Amino acid sequence: MDRRDETTWIAIELSRLGEAKVEEGILEDILRNDLGSSDFPLPPEFQIFIPAVTYTKGKRKFTVQLMEGYAFVATGLPDTTYFDLERKPYVNQVMSSLAGPHKMRVLSTIPNKRIEELRKKFQELITSDIELYEVVRVVDGTYRALGGRVLGKDGDYAFVEITLRSLRVIATVPLVFLETVSDEE
Repeated sequence: MDRRDETTWIAIELSRLGEAKVEEGILEDILRNDLGSSDFPLPPEFQIFIPAVTYTKGKRKFTVQLMEGYAFVATGLPDTTYFDLERKPYVNQVMSSLAGPHKMRVLSTIPNKRIEELRKKFQELITSDIELYEVVRVVDGTYRALGGRVLGKDGDYAFVEITLRSLRVIATVPLVFLETVSDEE
């Protein structure tokens, strides 16, 4: 694979309104809407990474953030589409630099490897507080997209009871592959 074919990312610095949209859990939808258009809607597989998750435990709402004030969007759209986000009240700026003899503004990109490192750190952060008998969703691995209840923990692994229609499995799943499911879900 040619390195030029690898995904790169654009960092977007959020305003206070953008941070509020993160806590409401709606920033990704807003970004998808604003990056697409009625003529060229943003495909669902287009990657957006917001290093925050909001969930409810009991009657309390929690937001866990790895990098407060930032969102990351995959490259692949025209540069002007990203820069147009700066007209939105939820964005302070799209990270860029001045390049060339005419000091033209160009997008600053982040390699996919750095974003994957952030994703891993974020997953470790949100799984550190998983408790026994908590309802979780598996986000990676063999049991991806399935939900269950944590029956036990051993080091970096959890024993998750996953019930399917005719099968009950107790799977050993790395904690970093789990996320808690809010009461609302």
